[in-house]
Amino acid sequence: MKGRAFAGGALLTAALLFGFSPASMAYEKAFYTQETKVKLATKTSLQVQLNGLFELENLSTREKTLLLPESTLTITAGSGSSKITAGTDSYSAANGFRVSELTNLPEKIVKFTSPTTVRSAADDKAASVASVKKIEAAEYTGEATVSGVKWYNVKLANGLQGWVSSKTAAVQSSPTALSLFKYGSLQYRGGFETKADGSLRNVLGLEEYLKGVVPNEMPASWHMEALKAQAIVARSYAVNTMNLTNTPSSQAYNGYTKEHSRSNKAVDETAGVMVKHNGKPIQSFFYSTSGGQTANAWDVWGSSKTTFPYLKSVEDPYETSSHSNWTDQFASGTILQKFGYNTANTVLYDLKANPKGENGEIGSVTAVTSAGTKTVSGNESVIRKLFPVDRYYGMLRSNWFTLNPVKSFTVQGSGNTVQQQFSVKGASIMGADGKPVSVQNSTVQIQTVSGPVSKEADPATIAVNGKGWGHRIGMSQYGANGFANKGSSAEDIVKHYFPGTVVGK
Repeated sequence: MKGRAFAGGALLTAALLFGFSPASMAYEKAFYTQETKVKLATKTSLQVQLNGLFELENLSTREKTLLLPESTLTITAGSGSSKITAGTDSYSAANGFRVSELTNLPEKIVKFTSPTTVRSAADDKAASVASVKKIEAAEYTGEATVSGVKWYNVKLANGLQGWVSSKTAAVQSSPTALSLFKYGSLQYRGGFETKADGSLRNVLGLEEYLKGVVPNEMPASWHMEALKAQAIVARSYAVNTMNLTNTPSSQAYNGYTKEHSRSNKAVDETAGVMVKHNGKPIQSFFYSTSGGQTANAWDVWGSSKTTFPYLKSVEDPYETSSHSNWTDQFASGTILQKFGYNTANTVLYDLKANPKGENGEIGSVTAVTSAGTKTVSGNESVIRKLFPVDRYYGMLRSNWFTLNPVKSFTVQGSGNTVQQQFSVKGASIMGADGKPVSVQNSTVQIQTVSGPVSKEADPATIAVNGKGWGHRIGMSQYGANGFANKGSSAEDIVKHYFPGTVVGK
């Protein structure tokens, strides 16, 4: 019968068919008891793909919009605002946006094939309630057929309820898979925030965050008690850090994509457990390898012994790591450059490492050169960066080392003086015609009793013999796995590396 309306097999009342009202949403935004924010990037332009149903909130106006699953968002920053664009649709906010994962999803949602007017009744001439964009979705609550046209009753994210025509709308089931978003090559749990400074931060619960940390900080194949120890110290570190990032300078975090069932189990089985001192979670630092003895924080960073008594040196007897003992070689030109000298006309005469602290970690390095003597002092990071090694983040593996500089050239100067040098690059030497020439090539020909040989003009003969990888303060990851393989529990491992602490919820 023309004009009769049905929804779910039941006749819609006139009040529903021709009326509208604000209504509460069936879905809810995810709530995190320990909300964690992790900076993923700071860029003027980036893309995020939604794999699920998310709510967009303008942090300036608090206006809310339901975003269509599988949407690709282009996020740009500039002129004091953040902008989100999807196709021809866009939104701007001075304070940025929050895109939230949802729970208790409705069974069905309505999507739009073009910008659509939501009307107060199932009638093209009815009053406009709101306008929706193609990128948006709405909660489906029922449908009716009027004059041969199907209409859908919808609820918008702002709570308004009304009708949309099937001419520009269609019904689909809500996604049932875990809601994730993709940035770069990785997928992440939770939601995210964007700001006018171009920052993108993942927003999620602490335990879900840790599932993206543990297998990236420690191989998931390692002993379960070591993985649990890693989860405990990573949890304590996170609650003490105000600006988490996804890089090793904070905690390595690669989201849902890099999760592993074994490390997830370690997180779940230690949920809420932290390492504490005086009843509060501690600054629980960790790193790869200690070299057999961890460091005192006050020797390496200058930290207060009374404020951080648990960051003290302890024996680390069970490490099995290729980084426990190592050697790296450097040319004199590399060292001169890191000390700020002009390598074209400066000669390095000597290099000295000056130990400090209980174990002999290096607190300063002195370079003696033709341009004078310079000593560089500082914490472990400053010292390590004086010796650049590309494969180890551009610096030495630790500041626990000794130097063995070998001067491989014997140079005869004027007046038959003889001098030992690291390099002859840039030096003035006697040529075949008896005239002085400057060595500019990377190699030099040297006459020996066996004939001429080619040799690097500035060879890497400054050997650095070191132990450990990282700052060596707190828990050694290789050491923790060693303890676990010897039968220690996660709690005992953590308490060993942070003496005087307790482990619990």
